[in-house]
Amino acid sequence: MRNLANFLVHLFGREGERDRINLSTVHDRCLLCEQQISDSTTYLTYRVCPYCRFHYTLSARERIELLADKGTFKESQRYLSSVAPLSFSGKATYREMISRDQDRTGLTEAAVTGRCRIDGIDVMLVVLDFGFMGGSMGSVVGEKVATALETAARRDLPMVALVTGGGARVQEGVLSLMQMAKTVTAANRLREKQVPFIVVLANPSTGQAYASFANLGDIIIAEPGSLIGLSPLRTLREVSKTPLPLDAHTAEAHLGHGLLDNVVDREALQPRLSILLQILTAKKHSNGNLKELLKTEIETPEDAEPWEAVTIARDAERPLSLNYMRAILDPFIELHGDRLNSDDRSIVGGLGFLCGEPVAIIGQQRRSPVDGERYHVYPDGLRKAQRMIGLSARFKLPLVALVDTQGADPGLEAEERGIGNAIAKTLSMMADAPTPIVSVIIGE
Repeated sequence: MRNLANFLVHLFGREGERDRINLSTVHDRCLLCEQQISDSTTYLTYRVCPYCRFHYTLSARERIELLADKGTFKESQRYLSSVAPLSFSGKATYREMISRDQDRTGLTEAAVTGRCRIDGIDVMLVVLDFGFMGGSMGSVVGEKVATALETAARRDLPMVALVTGGGARVQEGVLSLMQMAKTVTAANRLREKQVPFIVVLANPSTGQAYASFANLGDIIIAEPGSLIGLSPLRTLREVSKTPLPLDAHTAEAHLGHGLLDNVVDREALQPRLSILLQILTAKKHSNGNLKELLKTEIETPEDAEPWEAVTIARDAERPLSLNYMRAILDPFIELHGDRLNSDDRSIVGGLGFLCGEPVAIIGQQRRSPVDGERYHVYPDGLRKAQRMIGLSARFKLPLVALVDTQGADPGLEAEERGIGNAIAKTLSMMADAPTPIVSVIIGE
């Protein structure tokens, strides 16, 4: 009865009533660490264990409630519901399965779309709900996602997508697969219109959604411990000839392989999205402070003797690029990865505000801040730099480049991974950049 009431509220209720829907089970003890959590504010608010930080599943409504400013979410395409386009046979008909999940979740489909504000910034929002048919992408989900992406591009609204599930809707056959091309085409409109697109991957994010629009975000974030990848974990285990690493197919593993920008705890997700949206949309509301800053006169130190300058530049205690970024940008968000296979630590970068102005920044990290190991630049690091240059150009952000390097890695591995191509493309992108570039030599 409770779930049927939720569904009726979803269809006919007022916005305030729909916001109060809560489907998540409340556990007395954490399923992972077995600590008492039922009286924890962190758990009751975010469904995150305060002890081991295990992230429990949330419904689409609960995710919207955590992210959107109170009372601002206006749902779109609310009444779209799947029919049975194919004569699919099984233990239950497709219509029966849809009806059952509608009754259980209170939703009409696996995707909820609409417009809201996040910290005062208007955005289009897409949320996939794993609780409805595993968050799979059938014709209606594809239509809702594509329409939301197209609306964001047309109205110049930043797009935020939260993905859980996203496998194939096998009951719709090839029609389900077609939604990948459909949503990718719609996501391309955002890039053409230079509209920010931020994707949040939660547990699990697999299959069609992951391999289509979810991987086209300008910024891709994941919740800790999330299962992420094209194939289900069970399939990976079946085809692997050796046991999988313990963190295989997780958000943390994807971060290490350069496929994500950040792994962000759910409790910090809304503030992180707020900062990113402020940076990526700030140029639309720029007050021209940058021109005034460029007129500022600063004192310069007297020239040092040549060898003294070399000694200072090579000092082991000299600040690294990340030290400068964290000191001069407020706030600063580091972005990771080349989106191919690596997060080379010889190149670091991200977004932030410099004296109130939004900027993109890249820098060469000459050595490890932990053990002092000296870094050479790999192709993967240059491809990460290309991402920062692309973000700078797309969102009209000045680019700051901090120079401190021993040069490109001279080894065979770097050659085979395309160091020459990476250098040439990076130079080409910087030469064609439509925004100001300021290079600062902070070492050698």
